[in-house]
Amino acid sequence: MTSPVLDSAVGPQTASRGDLDLSPSTTDDSARGPRRRALFPFALAGSAAAAVSMLGAAPEALADGPGRGNGRGRGDDSIPGLEDVDVENPQPFTSAQLGAAYPSDRTVDYVPLLSGFLGLQNGHPEVLDENLAHTLEINQGASDDEAAAAIVDEYGDMSYTMANGLGDALGAIYQAAVDAGRLPKTTALIHKDGGRAQSESTTPAKEFFDYDRPYMVAPDDYVPRDKDGGDAYTSTSGAYPSGHTNQAYWQGTLLATLLPELAPQILARTAESGHYRIVMAMHYPLDVIGGRMMGQAAIAKRWADDEFRALLVEARAELYAVLQEECGRDLKKFIAEDDAWIDAGEARRIYRERMTYGFAQIDAGGVPMDVPRLAAGLLRTSHPSLTEAQRLQVLELTAIDSGYPLDLSVHSSSSWQRIDLCAAMSARVTVRRDGSIRLR
Repeated sequence: MTSPVLDSAVGPQTASRGDLDLSPSTTDDSARGPRRRALFPFALAGSAAAAVSMLGAAPEALADGPGRGNGRGRGDDSIPGLEDVDVENPQPFTSAQLGAAYPSDRTVDYVPLLSGFLGLQNGHPEVLDENLAHTLEINQGASDDEAAAAIVDEYGDMSYTMANGLGDALGAIYQAAVDAGRLPKTTALIHKDGGRAQSESTTPAKEFFDYDRPYMVAPDDYVPRDKDGGDAYTSTSGAYPSGHTNQAYWQGTLLATLLPELAPQILARTAESGHYRIVMAMHYPLDVIGGRMMGQAAIAKRWADDEFRALLVEARAELYAVLQEECGRDLKKFIAEDDAWIDAGEARRIYRERMTYGFAQIDAGGVPMDVPRLAAGLLRTSHPSLTEAQRLQVLELTAIDSGYPLDLSVHSSSSWQRIDLCAAMSARVTVRRDGSIRLR
């Protein structure tokens, strides 16, 4: 049965935006510029409706939790299916589960969600100049350790390479479990190659915005940072949005929702993966911000799908049970005593800093936050006792201000750019008598 939330929130498989020509751009630069200017008013005028119909708001939120307490579960028994996991011989998904057609498999057009970039191309050249300046500063100033880490993420499976975000001991345990095939369900969803929960390709959006990468724009100014014999700089695809960052965020956001006990560190490590794209001068900060928006929207789409969510719930139980078995003790206590990658407060600081990369607001601040309905699903595991409406309120209260580059709030559209998932997943919540929530 098709999920009613997904029908109203995601939109049709072949999305239409009125009479806009969304065919790939011509390679003729003289023709490309006017085409963008012509599209700009229509794209922003329709961005609210298009983004809402595909990845934005939906009808009245559901009361899918009791809506009481602090929003969190009560110990291990809050994880559905935990007792069903065979920790001695974890079982994979069936072929029928992996091969089924899910409502969230439909292809979404992410251009409306990312369309704030058109406003920069047509009205804020100074922001794009700053975008390049930020890139070269980060690239040129990167340490050897940063460059080495960037190369690891460039070629590796980031769901595996970001394991250090889980902590010194638990990260090694996680990687060993993956290597031994003891996390078959988790791996089937999150793996770089063919992961069942993966995001759509960034290629259509790259072709639409058609913006050259920094190493192509400033070939004499960037510092190449690649392994011997590497081919990182052979790519000629567009810069915006970053495909590697989209990958990092669908994988990292998925991992954070499967292991919300470490969500701040996992999400900060995910942000680090995006930052490494700038270290290599493969991408600009705005590409990375766009990749974050797209990757998180893609995983929110999965959590909003009632049918696909069953796979996520099984993977969550598997991951927790197997890690706890390998730790040999209560997982939460193990995490508390492990050497963390960074503490939660520092993780939240890094994550928020990389939501804007120091850009100034170019539109009005103080615009009320319109939280995309799908985003509520990203808090299902971190705040399982809250209703969907209350989770939306948490996202609203933890969001950054309006007006930063790529934010569509001023155009009356729901905003993925403003969602601070790191703050939201780690928020301490109190539910008032009337059902409203406050942050502690």
